[in-house]
Amino acid sequence: SMDGAPTPASPAGLSAYVAVSQLLGLTLLATTGAWLGRYRGGVAWHSPLQFNIHPLCMVLGMVFLQGDALLVYRVFRHEAKRSTKVLHALLHGLALVIALVGIIAVFESHRTKGIPDMYSLHSWCGMAAFVLYLLQ
Repeated sequence: SMDGAPTPASPAGLSAYVAVSQLLGLTLLATTGAWLGRYRGGVAWHSPLQFNIHPLCMVLGMVFLQGDALLVYRVFRHEAKRSTKVLHALLHGLALVIALVGIIAVFESHRTKGIPDMYSLHSWCGMAAFVLYLLQ
């Protein structure tokens, strides 16, 4: 630290917890992709498959990348503060952009199919989560 005191050691088992979190995140991404590919026909923009972009982007942005952004300060606790801040901001920014793509995909899909927007509890809770994430 800056006052010359030694930096505290990482909490016991942190590496194992981080490894498990990454494996779970990658497993979630892989199973979401496999589900969309095998049972929902895949993903494509400007096609009947455009809606399928939504769950993939939400899992990637709002779960995996956002989670990784939150872990940056713990995982890289011995690195320069500026570097960790930049990585933290980049991961959050990427998560935000990918989530926005997922939201645009679902709105465009609804418009194309004549489905009303924001008609379910899921859509309202999801939009609230996205807006709060954007504002923080």
